[in-house]
Amino acid sequence: MNTIKQENLWEFQFHFCEKNPMCCLSSYKEPQFKEKEFSGSFENEFCLIMHFSFLDLTVLLFYVGLVLFSGWFTSRKKDKDSASYFLAGKEISWIALSFSIVATETSTLTFLSIPGLSYSSNLTFLSLGLGFVLGRIIVAKLFIPMYYKSGFISVYEWVGNHYGKISQKTVTFLFKLTRILGDGVRMYASAIPVAILLEVFLKQFSLLKTTNLHIEILSLLLISGITILYTVQGGFRSVVWVDSIQFLIYVAGGIFALFYLGSILLKNGFDASYLIENANQTNKFQIFEWTDFSSAYFFPTAILGGILLTLGTHGVDQMFVQRILACRSESDAQKAMISSGIFVFFQFVLFLSIGVLLYFYYKDPSIPKDKVFSKFILEEVPSPITGFLLAAILASAMSTLSSSINSLSLTTKVDLKIEQFGSGTLSLFWGMILLLSSLLPLFLTTGKKGLVELGLSISSYTVGPIISIFLSGRIQSFYYMQKLKDSFASLAIGLTPILTLIFGKWTGSSFTLLVPFGIGTCLLLGFSLLQIQNRLTSQK
Repeated sequence: MNTIKQENLWEFQFHFCEKNPMCCLSSYKEPQFKEKEFSGSFENEFCLIMHFSFLDLTVLLFYVGLVLFSGWFTSRKKDKDSASYFLAGKEISWIALSFSIVATETSTLTFLSIPGLSYSSNLTFLSLGLGFVLGRIIVAKLFIPMYYKSGFISVYEWVGNHYGKISQKTVTFLFKLTRILGDGVRMYASAIPVAILLEVFLKQFSLLKTTNLHIEILSLLLISGITILYTVQGGFRSVVWVDSIQFLIYVAGGIFALFYLGSILLKNGFDASYLIENANQTNKFQIFEWTDFSSAYFFPTAILGGILLTLGTHGVDQMFVQRILACRSESDAQKAMISSGIFVFFQFVLFLSIGVLLYFYYKDPSIPKDKVFSKFILEEVPSPITGFLLAAILASAMSTLSSSINSLSLTTKVDLKIEQFGSGTLSLFWGMILLLSSLLPLFLTTGKKGLVELGLSISSYTVGPIISIFLSGRIQSFYYMQKLKDSFASLAIGLTPILTLIFGKWTGSSFTLLVPFGIGTCLLLGFSLLQIQNRLTSQK
């Protein structure tokens, strides 16, 4: 049985437990009202008692208002053309763009699911984070000078200039596929706490009698609707400045959660020395994995995978490169890129530390790792901080979604040459496509794989060939790729993700190994196709 307990008009507590409806009621007085049954969307595997007050609601509404106001305020300066709309006239400071890079890659997967990694295991995810930092240094030195020399507003224009229009469109298609599928997973993760709140409100006040699926869809509609509104309204300028605000909000939320959780443990008699000793005994502080070769975080493959994933995202993914191209100068672009890596690494430390403390707080393996931080926020954090942390969750989701919408619109207009529609119209279209993609995880199961791994593995199938194409412009050993005719180059690009998918399913390899496999496969295909091309040419 599932119950809602209302303390007053504006504050109520929600009890849900699928296995044992009485397990959490020991701390409550017997309710003096008629119980209402409902299902607890998303939360059908563990016990949950949630409180939410008018103060929390006020904080959430204030955050939404701040986002919409920021979008309106930054949109007052009209953009002269598409370049201004998509690059903000190259007028934004590098530190704001660095914050925007971090906010863009910090989806709800980071905020909610990364604590679950250390909750269920240890800190070995930091090995991947170290690879992310090294990868950004390589991007800053290898790719950024090439981009600023070209003067393009879309990174895939470089592909068209060196290989041809077919290859340019093929790479653009892979980019769009990666963004649509990957960001669908990220949006789904952001809907978990929002759906819980919606179900409580709708059932408590009898505003709507609906199914779990409808509530989940409604939560996705709310998140995407607000994001689309300010993205279409103000273009890239709005996206960057709202990203910066959202970055500060969710980092502050994470810091508060860490200290608040630590204070609870100390009050319950867990002193620092006890926590450290037990963390060492249970390997919670393990950062480097040297023995499990099959692990995604086996140190050598994690470092290599982190570097190559970063080359594929921050090096050749338009969503991130767009922020680099919007910098005032090449040196500013390099500062933004490298500093973002440092910010992200310490951000991982923050959220993984939360997961370690959650382990000592709950010590309950039955709690799904992707939901343990959501459970803590909704059950234990007092008002109005609950509302603030929920705003931080929304901030991490909306920053990624808005950036994806803007970059998808740019590549449609510039790389696919669809110019009959305005930039705002294209942003609206891609916002709706991303909304539809976020519904897919509702009908899929991730098995033992968490949402973080699922989100990362999607891009690992597609970024390999894109990295290969851009490496051919910077590394002399790969210059032979540029000798390929447009049709042969696009064939190598298109076949590689298919072969990578087959390899991954056949071997069960971790996502950190799929990227180097994709790079090597594309380069090998390119070399083989070049031999065929040369033979065909010599026969004429």
